[in-house]
Amino acid sequence: MSDPVQAFRLAILAALGHAPDQIEPGRFHRFPTRDRRGDSAGWCKLFADVRGGVFGCYRAGISETWSAIDRTAMTRQQRIELARQVMAATAEREAQQRELWAKAAERIALTWAECMPLVAGDPVTLYLKRRGFGGVWPLPECLRLHRGLAYWHEGERLGAYPAMVAPIVAPDGRMVALHRTYLTANGRKADVPTVRKLTAAAGPLSGAGIDLHRPQRGVIGIAEGIETALGAWCLSAVPVVAGYSAGNVSSWQWPAGVQRLVIFADNDQAGREAADKLRARAVAAGVHAKVMTPTDDGADWADVWASRGVVSVEGTA
Repeated sequence: MSDPVQAFRLAILAALGHAPDQIEPGRFHRFPTRDRRGDSAGWCKLFADVRGGVFGCYRAGISETWSAIDRTAMTRQQRIELARQVMAATAEREAQQRELWAKAAERIALTWAECMPLVAGDPVTLYLKRRGFGGVWPLPECLRLHRGLAYWHEGERLGAYPAMVAPIVAPDGRMVALHRTYLTANGRKADVPTVRKLTAAAGPLSGAGIDLHRPQRGVIGIAEGIETALGAWCLSAVPVVAGYSAGNVSSWQWPAGVQRLVIFADNDQAGREAADKLRARAVAAGVHAKVMTPTDDGADWADVWASRGVVSVEGTA
């Protein structure tokens, strides 16, 4: 293709499914990689000489190099120059990412400081009661109430709502995001486009989780959602972490000193695949791992708790 700008754009489109409408050589661009207003996870830079460029997606962890010239046909000097430009663009991208993470960390800290411990009868405890956890007390300390959290959708503020807020914690102990469940004053799900949302991340989310509990005697469990993890804990007495998504269950990093891992999988394809991946990682690391899956298709452990099934996890009591 004679137009290198268009060739670069098409390469981005083929790899990410999205690309910026306009690309200016020599400039670092941000653009959405999903159909949501305000998303800017994509990034790219076409070098000023338009012979090469870099692009990727912060959210997916993708980073690729593009060249207008077949690399096998490059001269030694051309390869050296491309490598130099890639290194410079990488440093620029990483500096921008650190700046974004720092700003997100400030917002997370401010929001978390506005949250308060749960008390009986508040919107969060009423919500959890509606989910079948009435009488379960004390609830994990990491679950907090925000009395009026702003809800933004596609750049528009739709209002402020009570919310159940929980920190997503990286393996090194840093709070890298907040999980928010928007509610009404009487503990129902708020009438908003997406009830459960994460804040912008203040660092990599891979390996992170919501630490509802800490390991006990070398044992820890993990489930997907907060309510699913609570159900697994109530049913089994195993301390449980919430991975908040199937993808993060598969990449979750268990704490040091864990000897037994119980994976409370959702009974759907994503849940089973995530559990199998985590189990394989644990076994390879010398950790005994057991996968527990509800018998009903599509069920999770919150469903099992609601039906008051009884679960015994051998060797964890």
